[in-house]
Amino acid sequence: MRVSSDAPETADGVPFAAEVNTAIRAARAGGDEVRRHYATAGGSDPRPKADGSPVTAADLASDASIRAVLGDAFPEDAILTEEGADDPARLASRRVWIVDPLDGTKQFVARTGDFDVLVALVLDGLPVVAAAHHPPSGRTVSAVAGHGAWADDGPGTPRRPLRFAPAPPATPLRVVTSIWYGAPTSLPTLARVAARGGFPPPPTLDTGLAPRYWATPTGDTDPTDRPFDAFLGWVPSGWMAGGEWDLVVTDLIVREAGGVCTDLWGRAHRYNKPTARNVGGMVIASDPASHDRLLVAVAPDRPEPPPDPPSR
Repeated sequence: MRVSSDAPETADGVPFAAEVNTAIRAARAGGDEVRRHYATAGGSDPRPKADGSPVTAADLASDASIRAVLGDAFPEDAILTEEGADDPARLASRRVWIVDPLDGTKQFVARTGDFDVLVALVLDGLPVVAAAHHPPSGRTVSAVAGHGAWADDGPGTPRRPLRFAPAPPATPLRVVTSIWYGAPTSLPTLARVAARGGFPPPPTLDTGLAPRYWATPTGDTDPTDRPFDAFLGWVPSGWMAGGEWDLVVTDLIVREAGGVCTDLWGRAHRYNKPTARNVGGMVIASDPASHDRLLVAVAPDRPEPPPDPPSR
């Protein structure tokens, strides 16, 4: 049975209640820093990291704020963030917080408003708590494994359950992909998949996959409220793309709202791996039947699966 919409606010009968409250608090604290920098003339001051991606003062301030909240609440837990030095000691920990202090730095710099703060707790390689905060709007989407997902529009606003309505089986799926998960190299393959699956070739997002894209104002009682039904990430080179911090929050929130998130072979993603990268592409859908349709469509084009990635 799913708990009531105020479940993350109470510890009664809800596992990880303290953890999800902490995740929400940490994501909002990071969001406060992001908003503060966004409002200043020098807030978007990118400089390249070693991998060529940009980092700003806002990324670093958000990272520090989130670390402070998590460290104060759960000092024994390990922390893995995009902007922090990776400590291999995390591999010995069952509990690891995985954080993207500013998901969408390029969008932040371009001042599009399309960026988020992502915080998740992983237990034995699987996410159990997730919170995604959108600094421009104040919206937060959260989830607890086995107990559902919720969305709110800021502190003090009602928290509503998030539950996906299935995509209509008689209509073509609305599928998208992203420049961060294989496109444009993957587009010829995805066109073949689309032809097999009976849906249009997927358009390409120039962002990642923010959980709020799925969190409609009506609670998704009508599937046309959401911008798409499914997401395909086809990573042709080395079967790795994006950091674990880019996917883990969306993974849990989608699954707790009734959707499915796997790799191209239908396997659950694992986290806290020695190399903290997403492995095996991704198939994400709003409901199990749509996910099954996509797996059938991708099967003829996918190679032999890579080995199950080690965790911890």
